[in-house]
Amino acid sequence: MKRAHQKIKTKNGQRVRLRSGSALVLCFTIAVIGSSAWQIWKLRSQVEGQLASLNQEKVTLLQQEKLLHEEITQLNTPSYIEKLAREQLGLVKHGEILISPKN
Repeated sequence: MKRAHQKIKTKNGQRVRLRSGSALVLCFTIAVIGSSAWQIWKLRSQVEGQLASLNQEKVTLLQQEKLLHEEITQLNTPSYIEKLAREQLGLVKHGEILISPKN
């Protein structure tokens, strides 16, 4: 059996032989590298999308945290505590008279 050879001339005139098996291995290697690169690119795209989504969620949660801290600060003021005591518990200061509407 005779193997198929290709002869390629280089710049300095030397001949290089490529066997069909070598060409097949080269094509297979390129295909594997290309497929791996494609898979890596897809995974990277997915991760970047998830990262963007999580960053947006982080911004939203930080805004909510800021609002909650402001609310906590307001709730701990003496005037707000007094307001809640009057409205929800019906408490009055010494000397005041509670007048409530008839139901």
